[in-house]
Amino acid sequence: MNAYQMGDFPELGMMNNMSEQQRMIFLAQYHSVRKDAVVGVLLAFFLGHFGGHRFYMGEVGLGILYLVFCWTGIPTLVSLVECFLMPGRVRAYNYTHAAMLASQI
Repeated sequence: MNAYQMGDFPELGMMNNMSEQQRMIFLAQYHSVRKDAVVGVLLAFFLGHFGGHRFYMGEVGLGILYLVFCWTGIPTLVSLVECFLMPGRVRAYNYTHAAMLASQI
């Protein structure tokens, strides 16, 4: 069994009613926009003080807010908590973008 059949990527279940050509288009577009949870956690841990994980997730406004307040130390504490929340956020981001792509195809 490959990774798609094993359920590692539940958002790829949206491909069930697609033709082979539509699946190839979906997978190409999905893999270009999906984020990796490990990268998100590492960015939150090492660059969270400067909002690196927020920029990675496309939340530029919050990333700039982290940069503005990085001298206070508050973003450091928040990013340490966000290390534990990042895998869930990445899954939600990937699922949302997969649903959007599936609806367009």
